[in-house]
Amino acid sequence: MEVVGFIIFLVVSHFGVMQVFRLTTYHRYFWPSLPLLIGYAALVAWALFALEMHPFFFWQLVLAGAWLFVVGRKQSKTAGAMLELAGDDADAVRFMAGSAAKTTAYYMASSIVYLVVFAITYVWLYNT
Repeated sequence: MEVVGFIIFLVVSHFGVMQVFRLTTYHRYFWPSLPLLIGYAALVAWALFALEMHPFFFWQLVLAGAWLFVVGRKQSKTAGAMLELAGDDADAVRFMAGSAAKTTAYYMASSIVYLVVFAITYVWLYNT
């Protein structure tokens, strides 16, 4: 039963982080929404700790990281398809390539921030 609870926790926490990522991957909103991402990561760590799912800390970290990696790869493929649709217009292709590169960079930064803040918060809670 504990495993089922963890799977539900993993899915719900991933759904929430993807909603926050909708803000942090927009170029203009990355820095203003970064505190929201940090707060959400800390909240997820606190919830995992409060629900006493201590054996699943490592699994949460690894599975969330893998899930974020898979979603990032899927988004990269979508960006590639958008570049193909841009056609032969050099300005449009240049703009799309720059935008896709920035989005990928912000997604990676958001993923790293989320996982690091989650891990640090959980370890801090566990050791206090």
